[in-house]
Amino acid sequence: MAQKKVVTKDVLKIVDLVRDKPKLKHLEIPKYRADVSIEVTASGAVPSTAMDRLKDAANDVMIEYETIIREEAVKLDAKIDALMQQPSKENQREVERMVADATLSINNALKNAEPAAQVAIEKRRKLEAQKLSLLKEARVKTVIKWSLGAIKIGGSIAKLVATSGAEVTSYKTIVTEVVKLGLDLKQQLKNEEALRKDLRAGLAAFLKLRETSIQQAIERQELGDLGNGLDLKKPKTAISSLMTKLKAASDEITKGRDAKTIGGAILKFAVAKVESQLKDVEAARVAYREHTTKTMTKTDKLGEKADKLAKAMRSAKTLKDGVKAGAKCMEVKRAAREMNEKLAKREAFLLEIQAVMAGNGLEIDDLTTLQKIKALDKLTIMSEAKGVLDAIKDVKELVDNIVEAAS
Repeated sequence: MAQKKVVTKDVLKIVDLVRDKPKLKHLEIPKYRADVSIEVTASGAVPSTAMDRLKDAANDVMIEYETIIREEAVKLDAKIDALMQQPSKENQREVERMVADATLSINNALKNAEPAAQVAIEKRRKLEAQKLSLLKEARVKTVIKWSLGAIKIGGSIAKLVATSGAEVTSYKTIVTEVVKLGLDLKQQLKNEEALRKDLRAGLAAFLKLRETSIQQAIERQELGDLGNGLDLKKPKTAISSLMTKLKAASDEITKGRDAKTIGGAILKFAVAKVESQLKDVEAARVAYREHTTKTMTKTDKLGEKADKLAKAMRSAKTLKDGVKAGAKCMEVKRAAREMNEKLAKREAFLLEIQAVMAGNGLEIDDLTTLQKIKALDKLTIMSEAKGVLDAIKDVKELVDNIVEAAS
């Protein structure tokens, strides 16, 4: 009669395969619960101590798989960290794909744990059989029941992307404001040349009219040769010289009038003649001054926005082209500052023009005024404005690239 076989069962219960959890920045390793069931069919019951040693053999195999999961998770976390140096929705999707692939790979690897444990236990059985004869003809069956989880992406990824998205939105808002200010400035400058020409033409016309008006005023007084030799390009000096001559002139020439009366009549006539032209010059000056003031205000705002964006860009080291965009913003700010320095000179010049017009425009000579007109041409800001607008264009292109990369 065949001897009855005895089946001895035991279970190695592993609450969590990855008992030594690595410190990860972006990932969370789930619990991998495993129940390793061992059945030994032999001629008699297998002692518990021998079953424990068979479970130890199975546990050694499980530790190997624990190491595999831990090392894979550490490598994956490092790859994710490198990828998220430039946080974006696209990179977030790539992280999700990488994690899904890694989870599948680990789960597939764990399918090999059961045959690997079977091999290890069988090897241990043979070793135990040298001491325990009932194990010599014994059969071992190993079954692993898994409760598998999935590697989770930590909240850091979503937070990075959300923060980056908010920052990029902020950058886009600022650069939109910078571009708008640039367009306003461009529009503002469209009539800059016309305003300067109006003032220049007005001053030139005034000089010509002033000279002829004084000449006519003297001729109206019928003073003979007293008006000869006067330098009418220096009206104040010319009138002063005429007054000196009048004081020494005979009654035949002055017709009994005193020098003060004659001088007053000359000034009255000359002033009346140039008055309308003076108003035109002043109107042109005021228009140009107001234009200058408005341009300075717009340029100031542009510089402030560019500075704000530059600081944000320089601190955004994780964004593609962030530092480069910050440097370009500084170019906008620098170009705007240079432009405003020239505008400040123009503003001061326009105050000088106002002084030129003092005393009905009869107190300053032609040479000084002509020098002012030449200076006016040097105060155009078109070259500086082009530098500002070109720099704004570069900033916009870089920020557009940043927005695209972050989307």
